Amino acid sequence: MKKLHILMSTYNGEKYLCEQLDSIFAQNCEENGVAEFKLLIRDDSSSDGTINILKKYKKKYPDKVEWYQGENIGVIKSFFELIEKADKNADYYALSDQDDYWLPDKLMRAVSVLDASKYCNIPLLYCCRPTLTDEKLKEISSDIDIPKMRPGFGNALIENIVTGCTAVFNEKLREMLIKELPKFTTMHDRWLYLIASCFGKVYYDEESYIYYRQHGDNAVGKNTKRLAEVKYRIDKVKKDSHGSSRQAMEFWRIFKDEFKESDKKRTLIKYFIKGRTSIKIRYRLVKAGRLYRQRRIDNKIFKVLIVLNIY
Repeated sequence: MKKLHILMSTYNGEKYLCEQLDSIFAQNCEENGVAEFKLLIRDDSSSDGTINILKKYKKKYPDKVEWYQGENIGVIKSFFELIEKADKNADYYALSDQDDYWLPDKLMRAVSVLDASKYCNIPLLYCCRPTLTDEKLKEISSDIDIPKMRPGFGNALIENIVTGCTAVFNEKLREMLIKELPKFTTMHDRWLYLIASCFGKVYYDEESYIYYRQHGDNAVGKNTKRLAEVKYRIDKVKKDSHGSSRQAMEFWRIFKDEFKESDKKRTLIKYFIKGRTSIKIRYRLVKAGRLYRQRRIDNKIFKVLIVLNIY
């Protein structure tokens, strides 16, 4: 069986943590001979009953659970630290939030997809579409049209389609990530998406294997109403109008030597960065069409933002 290391970051998660941990230990990947797993948990300095829960599960599953408490550094740095500390002998790594619910075949499905890949020595990333639920895991209806996802580097530069709690990736991707951790990224899962879409392969599964719980304390949530979605996007642009380009500059700084001279992705990211200081290049970026968001209306809006130098 393949070896799988699950990495979980917790912070004041007592309300839903037991339910999530139980769903992890109900995974059927071991009984089906696909993968055996263990769990590494980093607590981000919780002040509620999270630590007592972690102690209880360590006692219940002594060979499966390891946990430690660190300083409060936030979700991005917490997951990066976990990825650095992960078992180097594992075949795959899965990220887990503290408040969701995994369906029994989530890990088996992810490992099966990655195992079936014809690619070997490149970064591989699997993710799936999450099912949005309320606090009681009741599915939430949405009036937002969500298209079939088309992963790609031109998308990763301006949008993240990887929900971190669905992500499973191989050792090659972990190696590239920990080569040097970014000083800036909008989110840890988007950084994984950038690396895999640029130097490897991304598998987006349209089937859902996770209940993605929406509540007031989510680090990152999803909107289900068009008006709320529009307001969220406007607020996000106001908060960090140059997040994508800052992230691209950091990505180029760390990985520029990994690109081949003839690689079209190399040209794309260089133009993406240079566009910040050249209206002519920004128009060329828009006209070329290699940058894209998943939804048609988002794509049109972002083209305007690029021309206005808001990216």
